[in-house]
Amino acid sequence: ASTTMTVTSRLFLRAGAGPVNTLGLAPLTSMFLHGENQPNDNDFRPEVHDSDGLMMHTGDGEWLWRPLQNPAQISVSSFTMRQPRGFGLMQRDRRFASYEDIEARYERRPSAWVRPLGDWGAGRVELVQLRTPDETHDNIVAYWVPATLPAPGQPLDYAYELSWQGDAQQTPPGAWVVQSRRGYGYTKLSASEQQRQPQFVLDFAGPALEALPAGATVRAVASADTNGRIVEALAYPNPTQRGWRVTLRVERLDPARPVELRVFLQHQNDTLSETWTHAVLPE
Repeated sequence: ASTTMTVTSRLFLRAGAGPVNTLGLAPLTSMFLHGENQPNDNDFRPEVHDSDGLMMHTGDGEWLWRPLQNPAQISVSSFTMRQPRGFGLMQRDRRFASYEDIEARYERRPSAWVRPLGDWGAGRVELVQLRTPDETHDNIVAYWVPATLPAPGQPLDYAYELSWQGDAQQTPPGAWVVQSRRGYGYTKLSASEQQRQPQFVLDFAGPALEALPAGATVRAVASADTNGRIVEALAYPNPTQRGWRVTLRVERLDPARPVELRVFLQHQNDTLSETWTHAVLPE
């Protein structure tokens, strides 16, 4: 059901080898071809991926969820934090109906969760997403990049637990995203308007939402970077999952540049959920 490996490592940078552009610790690889947030009309399978998102737990206690994508060109995202508590490439969707693949059985693919042992200090989790034409290539990479490196010849010591998880996997304590969908239902917007203002439908579930009293007011706290403008962010109950659904619409100011989005659920002054963080990539 689960396997945990303890990794202890000591690295030495070589003298005279030139500058190190990126040193990635505890690297993970996976595959994402298409999914609920990026459907493929030519494939009978609704989703094809080994992982559907990158989950992170920062030293400040925030939980982040980044849905994976199969980008048109290479995409690199960085998540800076003072001290990582954990990160991993997760396969949250465990339903056979989401994949309909009796050979690959993607609903049974494991999640991989890295939990640092000791103080890793400041740095960033980096996510690299590559374009892949099919499911035979690993196109997703995630790893930790230290903010500072030792001098050549000096040791870099670090250790971590690597947990391979199935149906019982690491989740935030409050609530988390169970699906991220992009698109419209009935709308009077034209095709060009829908392209300029993409809409996302997010479902959150978890004990923090189940414990809310009837009639509780929940707010979707949404933000975009300078290339986006939040047009609509609505939160409303989803009784089918005892959770809440968020409808988010954003206007892309420059379609040639990505837009970074963030959404989490709030009740009064309490944060209820992890933060959904997504990049709307140029198309």
